[in-house]
Amino acid sequence: MTATEKYLAMNNEFCKLRDAIYESNVVEADEDPQIQKTVEAALGILCQYLDYYKDLNKVKSREKK
Repeated sequence: MTATEKYLAMNNEFCKLRDAIYESNVVEADEDPQIQKTVEAALGILCQYLDYYKDLNKVKSREKK
């Protein structure tokens, strides 16, 4: 596996997690706003890590059209 392949796999899983957390077609209990802020912060840290990994390993990726 190359660093690019690993980055793409991690990014894909990150997007799946983010989308699952914010799935709108689910009947569920309201969350504590403080917990929601913590989840958003955690997603932000994961996103920063992906950017760091991409830069560190000089991964070239292109945006989907």
